[in-house]
Amino acid sequence: MGLNLSSKCREYGWGMYGLLVTLILASIYLSVAVNQTSNTVREKVTTLLEEKIPSLTGLSDYESALLRYQLALNKYFARSISRDRFMVVEGEARQEMAITFNYMLKGLDKPDDVNNIRDSYAADLALAPLLDAELTKSNVDWNKARNILVDLNTNTIAIRAQLDQLQAQLETASSVSTTEVVQDVKASSFLVHLYTAGSLFIAFFMIYQFKARLTSERKLAFQAWHDPLTKLPNRLSFEHRLTVLGEDPHTVVLGAADRFAHIVGGIGHQRADQLIVEVTKRIQEVAKLHGGEVFRLDGANIAVLYKFTNSHTDFYTSLEALKRLGTLPVYIEEQEIHVTVSLGVSEYPIHGLAPSDLLKNADAALTAAKESGGDSYVFYSHSLNDRSQEKLALQAALGHAVEHAELELYYQPQFDITRSRLVGFEALVRWIRSDLIVSPADFIPLAESSGLIVPIGSWIFREACNQIKIWNEGREEKLLMAINISPRQFNHPDFMLMVREHLAKSGADPSWIELEITEGVMIQRPERTALLMKHLRQIGTKLAIDDFGTGYSSLSYLKHFPASKLKIDQSFIRQLKLGSSDAAIVQAVITLGHSLGIEVIAEGVETEEQLSLLRNWGCDQIQGYYYSRPLPADKAGDFMDICAGPTMAWNNSTLAPS
Repeated sequence: MGLNLSSKCREYGWGMYGLLVTLILASIYLSVAVNQTSNTVREKVTTLLEEKIPSLTGLSDYESALLRYQLALNKYFARSISRDRFMVVEGEARQEMAITFNYMLKGLDKPDDVNNIRDSYAADLALAPLLDAELTKSNVDWNKARNILVDLNTNTIAIRAQLDQLQAQLETASSVSTTEVVQDVKASSFLVHLYTAGSLFIAFFMIYQFKARLTSERKLAFQAWHDPLTKLPNRLSFEHRLTVLGEDPHTVVLGAADRFAHIVGGIGHQRADQLIVEVTKRIQEVAKLHGGEVFRLDGANIAVLYKFTNSHTDFYTSLEALKRLGTLPVYIEEQEIHVTVSLGVSEYPIHGLAPSDLLKNADAALTAAKESGGDSYVFYSHSLNDRSQEKLALQAALGHAVEHAELELYYQPQFDITRSRLVGFEALVRWIRSDLIVSPADFIPLAESSGLIVPIGSWIFREACNQIKIWNEGREEKLLMAINISPRQFNHPDFMLMVREHLAKSGADPSWIELEITEGVMIQRPERTALLMKHLRQIGTKLAIDDFGTGYSSLSYLKHFPASKLKIDQSFIRQLKLGSSDAAIVQAVITLGHSLGIEVIAEGVETEEQLSLLRNWGCDQIQGYYYSRPLPADKAGDFMDICAGPTMAWNNSTLAPS
């Protein structure tokens, strides 16, 4: 996709460069063509103006002068004018004919065309002196004088015929020149119009592209500052907004949907997006009522910015309103979903001066709200940061716990109630740091969130396989080793490879291994989970659903997965009493498991009353302090020896022979 887009961008760029080069070449060509046309037109017009038209004008003037010359001789013959007047008029006509004759010659392509006119013109000029000589005689020969006039008229008619012919030639030549000039001008105009049309096309195309680019840039700018799903301002906008506020009082509230990963696993990513849109819409409506600005940071994390401190009366009203949103169900494609929200609060300037400090401290408060169970809000305090620093230090130390041999496995026995015998152990990891035991409640969630659970889980699996191989060596009735598999470890691409590799290296029979996965794992990626569980069963391992009853959609998913055991979470056992709601749930789980052909084990059993109730309801196995706390490997080995001896009496985690 990225390569195609890059290729299209290059093609678009070369296309634009091509248009610009075409426009430049067209400009050069048009300039040359118009220049050539201008020179041609200039030459033709110059010829027309300086030769053809002057010749036509000279032709006309010469003819007029000739007629005046002829008229002067006729008037002199008729004695209409005196000899003196004749001499003046004849001289003027003779001079004018000479001038116009030479002017007429300029426009003629072939001067030979006027040789006949030249001869007739010379003959006419010779007749005036002859007529004057004849008319000034004392005895005038009128016939001779009349013949002179006849010759004059004959020559004049001939000259006029020749002049008409020349005029026709000049007019034709002028018309051709004019037509050629018009055609050249039209051709030049066509080129100009064509260039103008092309320029307009390219201009409009570039305007369109420029507009499209501006639109694209506006979209990119919007996307850079807004979340594409909810159209809310994003983290970049939020940080910029905090910077712009400067020293004005303001309070930051970070919010996140509780257990959102579980919800996504239950409804899928597409409907989860719809859920986010609906939840953020509700948050925005509530926040706006109290002057808050809403931003989507990432995932299901929302930020609300108030331009006042938390001492403002509207602030607590807004917080309570945001918290109450969790009581309202959200309907996505007719499925009802309840989403609670955890909120973390930090205030400028008491909780930080820089935007980054405010965000960090609000996030620390949000984490505390989540860890307290969610559906609450927590104000930042310095102790939260201290706790965060402790977590970072703990995480860094945890990263080296395996290589420093600080991790150790403890084993808690599991008992078959009906046969009163030991059936296996659950492997539980302990972290001994500087001779102190770090609580699993502190480091297991940290390992899960940081990804360290994958290498730690691999180490646990290897050690547990090695241990069960030792314990079952030569043992007639084999024990099970229950191993917890975290969601992150289960979904790791190399999980099956890790299982096969450690089973092969340890030599443990796969049927001795029982993998415990939470039901939350089943609903995150159900198709992949079902396939993976099928492969695990095919290689011989057993599968138990841990913490059953605490997740989502348990019943609808359970029938699709090849589980061999259900493990009732200790939260249902801790307050177990006859007639309680916990009792109803436990009985229902036992009945459900048996109806599906699945064994049921209850964890967290600590009292005789709990054991009695579970036995009466048909629970298959139990595990808890009633029989034994988790034991290191050597103590667990001793425990096995005691269990293999005579009948035992058990008393609240104290093992003693009867």
